[in-house]
Amino acid sequence: MMLFHAMMAGLAMTAGAMASEQEGAQDNSPPAHPPIVPAGPDPVYPADFYAPFQPQTALDMLERTPGFLLSEGNSLRGFGGAAGNVLIDGQRPTVKAGGITEVLRRIGAARVERVVLLRGTDAAEAQGQTLVANVILRTDGGGSGNASLKLSHTRDGRISPSAQISHARKIAGWQSNVELSVEQVRYPIDGIYHISDGNGMPTETRHERIIGKAPEIGLAASTSGALAGGTLTLNLRLNRDGYESDRAIMITPTDGAAMIERTIGYDEKGRSGELGLDWTRTLGKDWSAKLVGLGRVERLTTNEDYVEPGYRGVSTLAQKPLELVGRTTLTRGGDHMLRPELGMEIAYNRLNSALDYAEDNGSGLTPITLANANSRVSELRGEAFANVTLRLGKRWTLESGMAFELSRIRVTGDAANKQSLSYWKPSAALVWSPRDTSQLRLGIRRTVDQLDFGDFAASVNQADGRPLGGNAQLRPARVTRALARADHRWGKGGALAVEAYHQWHQGMLGYLLLPTGDEALGTIGNARQWGISTQATLPLDAALRGARLTLDGTLRGSRMRDPVTGDNRKMDDIAPRSLTAEFRHDVPKLRSSWGISYTAAEQGDVFYTSERLTWRDDAAFDAYVETTALAGFKTTLRASALNGQDYHRLRRFYSPSRAGSYSGQEQRNQWEGAIVSLTLAHAL
Repeated sequence: MMLFHAMMAGLAMTAGAMASEQEGAQDNSPPAHPPIVPAGPDPVYPADFYAPFQPQTALDMLERTPGFLLSEGNSLRGFGGAAGNVLIDGQRPTVKAGGITEVLRRIGAARVERVVLLRGTDAAEAQGQTLVANVILRTDGGGSGNASLKLSHTRDGRISPSAQISHARKIAGWQSNVELSVEQVRYPIDGIYHISDGNGMPTETRHERIIGKAPEIGLAASTSGALAGGTLTLNLRLNRDGYESDRAIMITPTDGAAMIERTIGYDEKGRSGELGLDWTRTLGKDWSAKLVGLGRVERLTTNEDYVEPGYRGVSTLAQKPLELVGRTTLTRGGDHMLRPELGMEIAYNRLNSALDYAEDNGSGLTPITLANANSRVSELRGEAFANVTLRLGKRWTLESGMAFELSRIRVTGDAANKQSLSYWKPSAALVWSPRDTSQLRLGIRRTVDQLDFGDFAASVNQADGRPLGGNAQLRPARVTRALARADHRWGKGGALAVEAYHQWHQGMLGYLLLPTGDEALGTIGNARQWGISTQATLPLDAALRGARLTLDGTLRGSRMRDPVTGDNRKMDDIAPRSLTAEFRHDVPKLRSSWGISYTAAEQGDVFYTSERLTWRDDAAFDAYVETTALAGFKTTLRASALNGQDYHRLRRFYSPSRAGSYSGQEQRNQWEGAIVSLTLAHAL
């Protein structure tokens, strides 16, 4: 906290001095939050609402929208299943997971007219999202751009830079923008291991030091204009990234034997390219048609070299994913009692994977065979869907939908396989809006988890001594989710949303033994998950003008029958609770803001066939100060993980499986330390 107070005092004094010089006796401070303008049940936040937050981009604005949490979507195959919760002028950008942040970052705050929150939508543009932000741009926007430079100081005393520059303008009637970004992130980590046997007696202690770094460079561009009676939008993304680390581990046996040094070199490199196109045309009487095309290609290579006295393990994994998607929808908008939407999607996915794994126990490297070490997985999938929104009255709405999915998966390699799958995916929701500021939603939806093609192929984690075989028989899990959600907004930025849910999982994936004896992912049974989540934005003007508190928390529970022990247990990697909170205070007279955020500790379990792994991330505090007192710039000083970033992991081993006897454990504690960063952002 002393560091935070020093940060605040320094920037506040600078801001105050510069503000006094530039303003004299005049008060040109940004206005207080204007009232929220409701649009029926959907609240509207005009651009002026965000002025106290000093936004530079549309991304900054969405991060300060009351009760809204940005969802990037996910990396599922296809386009519809990976929907995020952001629309631009009512249309979903033709980018996959992660791309929406780049799109929003390229839009200057000056180009945004307003943000409309759509509370619940069953439309294909944002499938399954209960809160969607529609960013409406100004029609008279001219050229604009943004540039930022960030310097981050890590606990090893090194400074890592990152920078982005973007520009948008009309070229021959086409609204175009481009962004170039470069980043270097460092991960200095120290750790200690305590190893004990089945009787609880210590056998060795390990001290480790990891120096990791992750460079990344990306280019993103888009253009939009009139074509063939409609509007065509093109999005291009090129990316090159990687991660490399050197890990040194000193092993001290408790029996007095000599100390052992272990080194692990890890190198991961990736290249990707993505091109998306969207053509939308109005057909009349509030009908519109949309065609979407998307292609993505990647090249991924991972190398690991594990060395200690008397042993060496070397592995190389090369993967080449490919994705092609075509999608069309026909939608009726406007204020009609019945609003249908029809569409279909066709997608082709392919992954070529090759793993070379060898061990040397003193007589030279010997290849180690794993199931499906060299494989090719391909899927041709089609989906047809129909959604209908029916207005039952002034305050009641019924949303319903049905989709049918058909796919054919083919695996070639050591364990060749073909399978054809088909699923019905219904959904329904009843929405009641007793007033413009409140809404209650009851819904149920059935979805199908998309398989990760990497799980069809073999992989190896040498640091943990965990080789995994590939399973050519994988089938996706089916999930039925029922929910009740209440959303209420009030005053100048107050928002509260509470959602309770229950999920039924059929054909859950987990770890099992293949007939070859290799451990791999496979179907292990059914499961249930339930929980309650809350998002809140609470203005605190009554106590401190310009202050607000935001909260996001979830309580979860789950249960399934363990296929190894026969006992009931939790689902893999489901944290029973999560919480983030932020206090922010805007000081318009100083053209500055400051805040403190808190992330609660989280814990989860992963169940392997002969091991139970429990992980825990400790709680962390962040603090920041930002100011626009420096003319033309937004300056942000941030301290992340003021109390350090601590990670814990406990591996408990059993023989011959978790149904057998306890054989020992490995306790690992790691700490990364605080990160202090300085960011300068400038609107071009």
